[in-house]
Amino acid sequence: MIKFAWRNIWRNKVRSGVIISAIAIGLFSGTFTFSFITGWLVGTINNDIETQCSHIQIHDKTFLTNYDINACFKRDEVEEKIKQFCSEDAANHVSTKTAYRLNLTGMLASPYNAIGVTAKAVWEDEEKMVTTVWKYIPDTLGTFLDNDTRMAIVISKKIAEKLKVKLGSKIVFTFQDVIGDMQSIAFRVCGIYNIPTIQTLNVFIRYRDVFDYTNLPFGSVHEAAVRFADIETCSMAFPQLKNIFPDMDVQDWNELNPALSWYFAYTDIMGIFILSIFLFALSFGIINTMLMAVLERTRELGILMAIGMSKGKIFNMIMLETLLLTLVGGLVGTLIGSIIAIPLMKTGIDLTPFMGDYFEDYGFASIVTPVLHAKMLLQIATLVIFAGIVSAIYPARKALKLKPLEAIREV
Repeated sequence: MIKFAWRNIWRNKVRSGVIISAIAIGLFSGTFTFSFITGWLVGTINNDIETQCSHIQIHDKTFLTNYDINACFKRDEVEEKIKQFCSEDAANHVSTKTAYRLNLTGMLASPYNAIGVTAKAVWEDEEKMVTTVWKYIPDTLGTFLDNDTRMAIVISKKIAEKLKVKLGSKIVFTFQDVIGDMQSIAFRVCGIYNIPTIQTLNVFIRYRDVFDYTNLPFGSVHEAAVRFADIETCSMAFPQLKNIFPDMDVQDWNELNPALSWYFAYTDIMGIFILSIFLFALSFGIINTMLMAVLERTRELGILMAIGMSKGKIFNMIMLETLLLTLVGGLVGTLIGSIIAIPLMKTGIDLTPFMGDYFEDYGFASIVTPVLHAKMLLQIATLVIFAGIVSAIYPARKALKLKPLEAIREV
């Protein structure tokens, strides 16, 4: 029956070729759009994880309620447990990078203005392994907490504009220590970063420069930011870390930024929705082509019924013809879309020449790296098969309504 259906497709080569080409073009567009949209959303998620929230953050249970400076924990205690977790899960390739921070809320002031900020007091080397903020500092705007600058501070471009300061300017950070006294510390701007896609009211200072002013117990920190190789590894490790730190607030990127969780949840849905639109439009062409094929073969189908072919086999034959037609076009289109998308997965697509930084103002990346994986190809194949089956039903039912004697009389 499959061989019979395959031969019937190519009885009219021009018509079959046209509809296969149309399906191929539609699936090429759908596959590339699917991979582009997925890459755009995944890129936005990864960018926020790398520059702001990391995969997992560990705090004292009361810290995120009001960012109380007293809600701290000892670095050594947490660090030891995380190292033990990594060594125990080495067989599962769970590798982590952890940065420890003091998060101090206060006012940052220049001679021209003042603004509320969160100062992240960090160890610069480990911070650069967990976040990529340092990559967004242009060569002309300094470096990330270089050792040549005493009392160095890294600020965002937005803060620099509001305070009307530049590289090398002196600014004062004021905050309240653990006993309620106000502390004012002068810093010098050693770097200005520009990441339009994330919150820009964070500044970075050295832990050793500010710790003595906090009056906190030795070795205290407010936050442990943990970064894994990818989101999938994070999903596996997250429940284990919650069990390791039952008395602490352990949150993953889903909880830290609910908007990112929404993006991730709707990544596949958006791609499938877009691809479904392409296939819905193509299904009308498929139905029309197969209906024409059935009407042209009225006499032939009548003869087949007259010599004993059951209506069930006639139905299956039309269904197979439509399905094979759709699968051939879908395979060609998906293959072309994949061939074009795969090289772009390495280089990315820079949208700034077309839209500038417009989308970055809304939290989306301007450089998009398409994403194409086995799950996506399986989803595309499922949609193609579904579209082929649905498109075949009407022409196949039309064939079943033929009466053998009347069909044989058709000229």
